[in-house]
Amino acid sequence: MYSFNPKPQIINSLIFLTIQLLFSCKPNVTSNGGLPEGVRVLDDRLVLSVVAEEPDIVTPIGIAIDDKDRIYVLESHTHLAPKDYQGPDGDLIKVFEDTNGDGQLDKISVFAEGIKEGMNLAFSPEGHLHLVTSREVWVFYDRDDDGVSEEQKKLMELIKPESVYAHATMLSITFSEDGYMYLGRGNTGSENWIFEGSDGSLISGYGDGGNIIRAKWDGSQVEEFSTGYWNPFDLKFDNDGRLLVADNDPDSRGPNRLVHAVYKSDFGYQSLFGGSGIHPYLAWNGELPGTLPMAVPLGEAPSGLVNASLTNLPEDYNNQFLCTIWEESTIVRIDMREEGLSVTGKTEVIVEGGEDFRPVAFAVNSKGEIYFTDWVIRFYPNHGRGKIWKLSAKDNEKVFPGKTKRQQPSQTNWEIALKSMDTTPVVDLKSYLQSDDPYQRHAGIMALSNRNEEIKNLVRDQDAAVRLGALLAAKKSGDKELETFAKGFLTDPDSQIRKMALIWVGSSQMVNLKDEIGNALIVGAPSNDLFETYLETVKLLQPEYINEFQNQLQSRSQALKRELPENFVSDIVQNSKNPIEMRVYALRFLDNPGDQKKLLISFLAEGMPDALRLETIRTLQTVPDKEIAARFLEISLESKNSELIRSEALASLSRQPLDNWEQLIPLLENEEENIRIEAARFLRSKISHPDIRAAFEKNLNKPAATEGFQQQILLGLNQGLSHRPDVADEKSWNALLDGQGDSERGRRVFFSNTSLCSTCHVMDGRGGDLGPDLSNVGKSKDRNNLIASILYPSAEMSPEWQGWYIKLKDGTLEQGRQIDVGNNDIKLYTQAKGFISVQKEDIADYGMIKESLMPDGLEERLTDQDLKDLLAYLGGFD
Repeated sequence: MYSFNPKPQIINSLIFLTIQLLFSCKPNVTSNGGLPEGVRVLDDRLVLSVVAEEPDIVTPIGIAIDDKDRIYVLESHTHLAPKDYQGPDGDLIKVFEDTNGDGQLDKISVFAEGIKEGMNLAFSPEGHLHLVTSREVWVFYDRDDDGVSEEQKKLMELIKPESVYAHATMLSITFSEDGYMYLGRGNTGSENWIFEGSDGSLISGYGDGGNIIRAKWDGSQVEEFSTGYWNPFDLKFDNDGRLLVADNDPDSRGPNRLVHAVYKSDFGYQSLFGGSGIHPYLAWNGELPGTLPMAVPLGEAPSGLVNASLTNLPEDYNNQFLCTIWEESTIVRIDMREEGLSVTGKTEVIVEGGEDFRPVAFAVNSKGEIYFTDWVIRFYPNHGRGKIWKLSAKDNEKVFPGKTKRQQPSQTNWEIALKSMDTTPVVDLKSYLQSDDPYQRHAGIMALSNRNEEIKNLVRDQDAAVRLGALLAAKKSGDKELETFAKGFLTDPDSQIRKMALIWVGSSQMVNLKDEIGNALIVGAPSNDLFETYLETVKLLQPEYINEFQNQLQSRSQALKRELPENFVSDIVQNSKNPIEMRVYALRFLDNPGDQKKLLISFLAEGMPDALRLETIRTLQTVPDKEIAARFLEISLESKNSELIRSEALASLSRQPLDNWEQLIPLLENEEENIRIEAARFLRSKISHPDIRAAFEKNLNKPAATEGFQQQILLGLNQGLSHRPDVADEKSWNALLDGQGDSERGRRVFFSNTSLCSTCHVMDGRGGDLGPDLSNVGKSKDRNNLIASILYPSAEMSPEWQGWYIKLKDGTLEQGRQIDVGNNDIKLYTQAKGFISVQKEDIADYGMIKESLMPDGLEERLTDQDLKDLLAYLGGFD
């Protein structure tokens, strides 16, 4: 089905090529420096030009250049081709040549044809062109060097699945000088997959992520080199021999990323747990021990990479990469620097285009000039448009020497470190496990995974980092004998070790420990993350799931049913013998708390532990119900209750259908400050009522009132806060908010209808997911950074939280993130409705939102104390 079948194709493709040549014309340009409308080069030292376009080239994908500077371009005709498509039945590899040296590509020929779902091209160090299709890897021979392949040989093949979307299968290819080729494989939509090498060697997976496959140049000795990807669209080596991979992101977790792949590395994604990318067993930026972080975040749909050191771009591009960002119609330069045994960096746009600019893949000729393909329009099926561009430096004299080819070092720093540990004493090995560098830790874990006796000695080490390394090494070894240590890890004093023990038990299906895993919640204080991991581990140990997984009863692993036993969470909540902390966290995972209303209301009774009452209030906050509202009102008014319980009940009333809210007016004069503040915050929304306005005016400028309460009154009366600096004066704002906050009060601000933070963000397991989870934001941003994020939400936007809009023909405007443009519809994740699907025929326009989805002006709705409290809650600055 996917093999080449050139003879039936040759007449059709020659006719198609003849038609193209008859109607070919010079590239269509405008007055924008000779560039098509909307395309701009942002580095004025560079020059960009179109060297070929339709009808000479249509829907181009992969590109490669041989040692004679002939340009080979994969022209797609089988990518979801419409029924009435007029092109050939198979993809073509075209060759573009400049035969007279005038810089114009004046000769076009067909090198090969009859290709099904071609994806990428690359020349091996031996000079043979290789093709990756969605299912196969081919090598082409042109022994007479006439620009036409007379022999093709299939080297490797994806045997299973039989059918899957091309963008989730075989995607990319590159070569190292030491005899290996590297291939990027997508996640196959969670389908069971089997890949076969030329010597019959096999690798396979079920429920894993995409991976990097390594094989010899001849396609033999196939092995998995790296895993945990979504869809790795391209991969290239840098000057120091590091393999860098451009990976696309899951549906609800990002950003797209550039990663540094090393042997047996894991970058965190597994298709078993669905397409969202959100699950306690998953990571995306090294959040889980044993997974590696990204090197650089990228924009939406990175497609091609090129090592800028091989180009004639100015000297400051040395040791940098360029990357095409297909969805955002840009090309970025990636400024990288070494960090430990790996790299990190940042991106800068150097070429941007309009809607009709969709750059894909790069190649470089012997002069250092860059050529790249352009799919042109945002339409996946074959559509008859296409371009090839050339990008180079204006002044070729201002380049550094030795760019044509750069010999890769025999080993990278990481490989040298790993090799050095073959005979490393255990004391030195421990230092790697304790390192702050995740790549050093990975090297240590790799070395330790082959030394069982030393693992056994380290599982009881006094240092938690060493014990964690021993756990991860035991897990990576796959040795069943070492699974006996999992039970002990479940009761380790370190919560991170207990979490990873749960993941080890669940992923290895250690059913013998199903009655032991609950111990992970008893030792030390549990956390939301640990409790969620526990629940997911319970699901993975259910007999029904294990049977379906082991026998692959579903072709798509994510379709396997992972379910808790009936009433599992509610039984934890109800069982008074369970520790209060466990019951409290279980409340956060209670499905449909409204269905448990009677039970939960009973937890609000006087005499119940305050921790349970508090979490019950928070659980019922989003269940609008008159009985719940009445109970919250009683708690708010009852002076015997603690200040915290009363304040939380007051704060929760803003989301309840409360009729007799006038009873809250006397609380504006309560002796407890927190109660006064929460009463004022609630009543601000009722300011149009004469009694409320009168009460606010009565409390205005009371001598004994705190500043926080007074500002609530001022905002309620719409009088504003005149003492505040201009919003642009960041330094003055930092000074204004440089005071102590209360994190408990800040929590109420976060979940209030005044701030609306929780509408889009999660903290402590609660909230919306339109924006990033802020539970650990204090670890990555300091106080001033957080203030800037509040004041200027659009100043710094990570690619994964890029906003998108869809404008319908009837005038409806939808806004959200995680856009997915399909053949007939566009999906968008919105705050109010979750994922929506809109038919393209109903859409007038869609695109990126320039500003953040977080609106400006949050500070205008909050008092100075609110902001200090919010900072204390978010960052732990109290």
